[in-house]
Amino acid sequence: MKANRKQTAVKLQAQLYCFIFLDLLYCHLTWHFCKSSHKRKLEQTQERALRVIYKSHSATYEELLRRADIPSLYNRRLQDITVLMYKVKHSLVPDCVSELFVRKGSTHSLRNSDFVLPRFETIRYGKYSARYLGPFLWSKLDENQRDSPSLRVFINKIRQLNLDEIVINNSNCCNLCSQ
Repeated sequence: MKANRKQTAVKLQAQLYCFIFLDLLYCHLTWHFCKSSHKRKLEQTQERALRVIYKSHSATYEELLRRADIPSLYNRRLQDITVLMYKVKHSLVPDCVSELFVRKGSTHSLRNSDFVLPRFETIRYGKYSARYLGPFLWSKLDENQRDSPSLRVFINKIRQLNLDEIVINNSNCCNLCSQ
């Protein structure tokens, strides 16, 4: 009986991945820059699906994510933004995408970044844009992660990180510290 329940949970998790999780990841980098209420709805959809799989109404969303061994959608989007930055650095994207980001001209970097962190005048179209968030996240990675020999190795390293903590910790600073 217990093996049957576990097998059912595994089947349900596979169905979640095929029918719900992949839909939530489709074009998710564009969803990252929409209204926060829309982002909450996406997270709630994933939470409801996990509650159905694990038949748990009392567990927190974080506990359900740990049990399913998947990141939150917000964290996954941040991870994919850093993967995009890796692709830009190594010229693995079209020119129209790489033109969004300005590379540093110097061969030696005094700060841990390969990209210029642009200044912004508005929060909505400046700080909460791919042009700012990509280089910001890239600068927060350590050199070992940024200098991965291949895209696959880089992705494996990034999937182990919780990048939303970086963004949350930075947003608690004053405006002078966070720029």
